[in-house]
Amino acid sequence: MNDNVLELHDVRKTFTVDKNLMGRGTRHVTAVAGVSLSLRPGRTLGLVGESGSGKSTLGRLALRLDAPTNGHVMFDGKEITSLRGAALRALRRQMQVVFQDPYSSFDPMATVGSSVAEPLRTHQLLPRSAHQDRVAELLATVGLQPSHGQRYPQELSGGQLQRVAIARALACGPKLLVLDEPVSALDVSTQADVINLLTDLQRDRHVAYLFIAHDLAVVRHVSHEIAVMYLGQVVEYGAAEEVYTRPRHPYTQALLSAIPVADPVVQRARERIELKGEIPSPANPPQGCRFHTRCAHVMEICRTVEPEEYVGPVGVMARCHLHTHGPQLAGRSVTDLPMPQSESSSGRA
Repeated sequence: MNDNVLELHDVRKTFTVDKNLMGRGTRHVTAVAGVSLSLRPGRTLGLVGESGSGKSTLGRLALRLDAPTNGHVMFDGKEITSLRGAALRALRRQMQVVFQDPYSSFDPMATVGSSVAEPLRTHQLLPRSAHQDRVAELLATVGLQPSHGQRYPQELSGGQLQRVAIARALACGPKLLVLDEPVSALDVSTQADVINLLTDLQRDRHVAYLFIAHDLAVVRHVSHEIAVMYLGQVVEYGAAEEVYTRPRHPYTQALLSAIPVADPVVQRARERIELKGEIPSPANPPQGCRFHTRCAHVMEICRTVEPEEYVGPVGVMARCHLHTHGPQLAGRSVTDLPMPQSESSSGRA
């Protein structure tokens, strides 16, 4: 029996970015290049990577806001890749999204209570006479007062408005929430409050989260599994603690090295891995391993041969030649390798 709420099988998404006078595409960008993931009920999958890695596009594919160019999307054990019209609208009740910027997520001319009630009206879940009580219940669930429902978005703080966004996403009782950078626009203390709220809601409602972020420190606190994306591919995927403490891919190692440590003595002694240059354009990805142009451990095979997925003894997947060639890590952490001196810095001011 399949108990996953969400499955992606070799999902790809290609966009046409330029068209000629005949309306035909002249340049194509592959934003997601063959991603396979799964997510169980009541669990959180953290999706991390730099801007331009394809995280948000993958989230939209999971929600079927965009249709994949190739591959399959499964929800609750059912194929939804080709759903259209009424069948797709009915599916929306089971999957919702919370975006990064709460202020751009709401109609400034409508009260937040009206916005929270919108899913109830759209899906006709309750008689209109019951909407007010249901809105008050949802606002209380996210730590707000019923009176907040009478206010307009510009009258609330960013943290309060993101709580309203979460309340609206919960209105239909979904099985899946896609959280696209839900705390990155908030200050640190408010971030902690919202993360604690999401943790409590997941425990109480057994909802699954696809948590998209660029900050591995935040993702570690909320995720059961972590998938690291680079240039449209998942380059590492496994249990959150394994990925965080024993990274198998040099890109994951570099992301982790950028996370500050509260202890200044430890912070000064840490080795900071500085990635060279910017992430390449997805319109023209490098030949071979997509990360080889920025990798401190690059080998000749990395420049010409795209690495296959390697799954180590504890189940962590890494798309990296280091596990099968050169040092042949065979699933061990890439931190076991010494860093070339020219590619690292001590982090001292």
